[in-house]
Amino acid sequence: MDEGSRPRTGLILGLLGLLVLFYFAGFYMLAAIIDTLHLEGLIPGTEETWRFYAGLLRTIPQIIGIALSFIWGILADRYGRRRILLILGLLMGIGLLGTSVSLNYYQLLGFMTLFGIAMTGISPVIYAFVADVAPPEKRGMGYAVYYASSVLGMAIGLVIAGVLFHWRIAYLSTGVLVLLFAIPLFLASRGVTIGFAEKISAGKYKLSFVVKYLKTPTVLLVLVMIIPWTMPWGMLSLFAVDYLMTRWGISKPSASLIVSLAVISIAVGHVLGGVLSDRRVKRGDLRARPKISIIGIIIGYIAMVSMLAYPYPYGEETFLNLLPPAILAIAGMMFTTFAYPNISSVLSDVVKPEYRGTVFAIYNILNTSGWAIGPFVYPLIVGYLMGGGMSERDSLLYSAISIVSLWILCILIWIAMLRTYPRDRERILGEGS
Repeated sequence: MDEGSRPRTGLILGLLGLLVLFYFAGFYMLAAIIDTLHLEGLIPGTEETWRFYAGLLRTIPQIIGIALSFIWGILADRYGRRRILLILGLLMGIGLLGTSVSLNYYQLLGFMTLFGIAMTGISPVIYAFVADVAPPEKRGMGYAVYYASSVLGMAIGLVIAGVLFHWRIAYLSTGVLVLLFAIPLFLASRGVTIGFAEKISAGKYKLSFVVKYLKTPTVLLVLVMIIPWTMPWGMLSLFAVDYLMTRWGISKPSASLIVSLAVISIAVGHVLGGVLSDRRVKRGDLRARPKISIIGIIIGYIAMVSMLAYPYPYGEETFLNLLPPAILAIAGMMFTTFAYPNISSVLSDVVKPEYRGTVFAIYNILNTSGWAIGPFVYPLIVGYLMGGGMSERDSLLYSAISIVSLWILCILIWIAMLRTYPRDRERILGEGS
């Protein structure tokens, strides 16, 4: 392939970012319209039971999606990431379009399950695809595009469905946009084969060889780290607003504003973490990704604990009172997320190109599980402490800090990777030469 016909990395990543942005918007729209769906009769049940049926709209698609994500990872490794991305993009678009015209609960559940299967399954394919598109020294930014788009998709989805449009129009338009960006992404990435960015010809895929990479020290460390890494994120994503309202005595709008600003800072943190690491890698620092991650998590952890334990004047909502803890919340989210694009970059660097989809599928299962476990464990700790006589506000504080402190374990694992990652990366480069 001559230089003029080489796929353009910026264009491909831009189209990928837009695809991710809108399918994540489609995922998060449900939170904004769930009451409306019940009032319109699409979610059945009484005032006591309808939330159970509503929860199934999220739970069933994710459970099935997690179960099938390993298969999508294998298919991506066997038949190429572009084809599987296109298939999953089309399935997501059809799922969103079908949701927009659903007339009863079972149609709604069916189309949302189709969408959820494709959305959960596409993550490991994208992780592997980014490594095909972006060379190692640009991979942090490549993954930052994915992570930042996923975060911004949440805000856009809530606005589209909750503010701007009727939910049917919101799902219809989002489905069309997903289809519109899935197809150009497939066309623009023509020529991007497995190992393309590293100019490595992929060998024959053998599922039995996956075990070899799972035994790689750096891969093992990442997989051990991912559940304690994501449990705090799952807890914060669901209970942050409730924590601020109960602990500080502020209104829901004020709490939501602080959390929204912190969410935006997450997208900034993804980009900064990826860019800073890429720059150091280009200068030859093979330990740059663990170093940047360690620094970011330490700063973010200190800021987050400081925010959780902040001696806020209960019930006061003046700007001067809200500003200091809001800055701590923003800093906590932004610096901690320096690590996210580097996790994916490190994992892609220590696995041969033809096995990345499968390994990332295992990573994705653990990643999704951690996000689900955090919101489950947090209220259990709160209930246990309150049952022992502790006040609700103090129970929330100690429960939140205990879960966020799992990041200390992640720091220790990153420190271990300072030694294992350069060695494992060099070994993979040697195998590919």
